Amino acid sequence: MRRFLPSRETAVDLGFLLALCLVALVGLATTFTGVAHLLVAVLGLVLGLALTGLVRAMRWPGIAAVTLGVPVFLGVGALVAATSVGTVADQVVGGWKELLTTLPPVQGTGEVLVLPWTLGLVAGLLGGLTVGVRSGPALLRSALGLLAPVLLLVAVILLGVARPQSLWLQGTLFAALAIGWVAVRESRRRRPVEGRRGRWRRGVVGVVLVAGAGALAMPVTSVAFGDDTGRTVLRTQVRPPFDIGQYPSPLASFRRYVEEPEPVEAENLYDETLLTLDGAPAGSRLRIATLDHYDGIVWGASEGADPSTTTDTFQRVSSTIDNPVEGDRVSVEVTVGDGYDGVWLPTVGALQELRFDAGDATTKAESWRYNLATSTAVVPTGVRPGDVYHFTAVEPDDELSPTDAPAQVVTDVPFAASFLDTQAVQWSAGASEPMERVFAIAEHLKVEGKYSDGVLQAERIYHPGHHVKRLGDEFANAPIAVGNDEQYAAVMALLANKVGVPARVVLGAVVPDDGAVQGRDVSAWVEVQLADGSWRTLPTETFMDLDRPAEQPPLAEQEMSGTVVPPPAPVPPPSTLAEQTEAELEARRIDRKEQDDDAVVAGWFGWVLVAVGGPLLLALLVVGTVAGLKGWRRRRRRGAAQASERVVGGWRELVDHARDLGRPVPVGSTLTRREQAPHVPSAAAPALARHADGLVFGPTEPDAAVAAEFWALVDAERRAMTSAATRRRRLLSVVAVRSFRRRS
Repeated sequence: MRRFLPSRETAVDLGFLLALCLVALVGLATTFTGVAHLLVAVLGLVLGLALTGLVRAMRWPGIAAVTLGVPVFLGVGALVAATSVGTVADQVVGGWKELLTTLPPVQGTGEVLVLPWTLGLVAGLLGGLTVGVRSGPALLRSALGLLAPVLLLVAVILLGVARPQSLWLQGTLFAALAIGWVAVRESRRRRPVEGRRGRWRRGVVGVVLVAGAGALAMPVTSVAFGDDTGRTVLRTQVRPPFDIGQYPSPLASFRRYVEEPEPVEAENLYDETLLTLDGAPAGSRLRIATLDHYDGIVWGASEGADPSTTTDTFQRVSSTIDNPVEGDRVSVEVTVGDGYDGVWLPTVGALQELRFDAGDATTKAESWRYNLATSTAVVPTGVRPGDVYHFTAVEPDDELSPTDAPAQVVTDVPFAASFLDTQAVQWSAGASEPMERVFAIAEHLKVEGKYSDGVLQAERIYHPGHHVKRLGDEFANAPIAVGNDEQYAAVMALLANKVGVPARVVLGAVVPDDGAVQGRDVSAWVEVQLADGSWRTLPTETFMDLDRPAEQPPLAEQEMSGTVVPPPAPVPPPSTLAEQTEAELEARRIDRKEQDDDAVVAGWFGWVLVAVGGPLLLALLVVGTVAGLKGWRRRRRRGAAQASERVVGGWRELVDHARDLGRPVPVGSTLTRREQAPHVPSAAAPALARHADGLVFGPTEPDAAVAAEFWALVDAERRAMTSAATRRRRLLSVVAVRSFRRRS
């Protein structure tokens, strides 16, 4: 039993290794919620070290630890993650990408725990193997133990977030422990001029000095180089496998929310209750969708439209969101009414937490996505009447004035607004600064423009849509600009971008006093980006009035209509959001049913495969491991440097084979070969023992040919013993490990 206990030096090394790995794993605190991920990683770390300790005690090759680690990884990994062995293997391949495309902190339960489990187990295996290295340059051996902790720290950083919790503290502690460990290991190989106590005192002083220097450097480097928010992480390099552009622009179906003078075939939501909010302050802005890209046809949601940030992507989200925003905190419960059905998830402010309470809550919680840069949420499976969700958010400062400095961000929207070059100059005449020009343009639109939903009989010449023709010829270039929120917000955002102020369109509603949002409350406004990176609201009433146009079109337009070939029919707007979403959802439901039917067969096949293949795979791993170790031992004995050692190895091979066949052959350093020979089930064993003694203790070293001849005799006797054994004994001898017992 004593051989399984580490020596004092090894115990010190393992202590340093555990401490360094724990410091590295602390970096995952901002990636996962709770502490389950840390416990799982530590479990993997300890098991990895235990496996390498077992291999070292049994004097097996290092590859045995890796071989034993495979079934441990799959079996224990399935238990800690509460999933199947197949899922554990899948998570190793694709889990890291799922983690990187989910907004941190990720819920630290279930399948996602496979990643910290993997990190811990691999670090334990690698650390245990490198600590036991006893060959090579001395200084390299002293530093080799740092390989596993350093690689673990790098992996944690790459899988972590750009704003770590305590980067300087973690780095200082890691460096102090690393230097202290190397100093301790290096001191072992030097002849001390002072006692053991002096060496330890020197190491402790060095560690304290490093830690103190790091602590003093923290404020200095923070002032000189800024906060620790700019490190490179994989999260900023991996784009989520999600295309927000597949969903139609909700602004294109704005006419659904206007009042119709008479019943129409298309669904009208003016008097319908869309959402009921409990806890949202009256007057707060409910965001349905942020539209930050214009392609000449519609304003739509996109990813990567803001080059100044890496968060402009729709990522999977857990219940808690790392979204640092200052402002008033609100807690809101939303009940979806009969009038709302779509993929866009309406929210208020900057989300901090969100959970689904009703309406297939589990599916929605696993699939919903959020864009930190645009504060927009989507549920690919759809939000339907009766759904209930609760969120906590922060409402940031939203004041905007002409003196605010805009962000200096270059996007492609100004190029898409080139058809408004003349208006950008003329409507902002007299203003010099970009934000002042924005307010001047807004004032011009409000004073000179007219409001119409285009639903009255006399106003049906004012078409829906916000494509280039509608915004150009039928709005900005028309004798009188006429439209509703759709056209005004679209033009205002384009012109703001044109004069150098980043802007986008938001479709949403101002929450009424009773919290019941109806179709009549839906509006479109504009948000502009300031120099500090924040987005502020340019309210609809700033650039749009409710004055209606004259009942008859202007005279100039009447004269033109008789002499000029009529322009082509306006581009029809996309079908309504509800129709497109319902069509998508219906197609998705059909696909899901077909997939479920296929999954029934695949599921049974999978269970059979796991039930049969799992034990079979485990058996093959065990057999392969034992057979491989025996083959490796045999080759090592047969290829020893001296011929006499090969002879000794040949005799031991014969004895070990007899023990694997179940014969109780005594072993030990005090036993001679002649004493062992009677217990070997071979008539030639006594003669082989005498022959081996003669070669080993003879006056001259035997040559290679004599050793090879002795091994040929041993091989013949091994075959004879195998043939004489029962079939059961022959099969058991393949996996027997009795011969691996350490010789005393």
